Amino acid sequence: MVVDADGALHVLASELARHGVRAGSHLRIVTDTAHAPARRSVRGAFAATAAARDIEDLLAALDDARSERIADVEQRWA
Repeated sequence: MVVDADGALHVLASELARHGVRAGSHLRIVTDTAHAPARRSVRGAFAATAAARDIEDLLAALDDARSERIADVEQRWA
């Protein structure tokens, strides 16, 4: 097996044939790490990724710019 500098993986056909894999077969890499269970909903998926203060700052900035956004929409679509 050879891994190029760009991450491309090359395996000799003879090595694959030794394991019963035919030429042209599609392979995938499987890691030993356990996968997170499949989510049925994305609700709350990013809840812990932003600090509460950052969210408060964003909401305050949106409130401050509300009149500018309304004026822009009215000018474009009026």
